[in-house]
Amino acid sequence: MPRYFFDTHDGHALQDDVGLVLTDLSRARAEVQRALSEMVARERSHTGAIQIRVDVRDESGDRILTATLLAVIEEAFR
Repeated sequence: MPRYFFDTHDGHALQDDVGLVLTDLSRARAEVQRALSEMVARERSHTGAIQIRVDVRDESGDRILTATLLAVIEEAFR
């Protein structure tokens, strides 16, 4: 089974040197979705915006998938 690496960018770049062994790209996609939801739940933004990007690389180091999450929280003024 292939190994996929998940590099995160949330104001700081973190390169994954361990990766996960998954059956295929659809499982890697599901892992990105799960990871993004956990990251946004832990994020504490003082600016009202959260932006996180995850690049998925294969074993040869090629980027094969990019997922970006942008959440903007604005107060409603009356």
